Amino acid sequence: MQISGVVLKIFEETEKDDFTERIIRIKSFEKDQLLDIYAYNKLAFRTGFLKIGEQVTFSIILRGIEVGKKQETQIVLQKPIKPDLILTKDHPIDGIEWIRKDSRIPK
Repeated sequence: MQISGVVLKIFEETEKDDFTERIIRIKSFEKDQLLDIYAYNKLAFRTGFLKIGEQVTFSIILRGIEVGKKQETQIVLQKPIKPDLILTKDHPIDGIEWIRKDSRIPK
């Protein structure tokens, strides 16, 4: 399943049940809704390189979770499609370990 939209907010990484979690809030193109996309572990790290206002397309899965006595649906990032969020250490900027490959400054 895919979802597309514009990034509105990128939350800080948190530790939850032995996982690293990050929430990305987007405004979807399909129904003009605000949606929270949950990213875990390596994807939580990579999504930290998104930009506010950037258009994104994600492959997602829906997961049912219990919240108190209710069941809710959580949208979980399976794979970023656009942008691809490929990271690199091959750059001339001192003091920064990783950057997005598509934002690399030519040497």
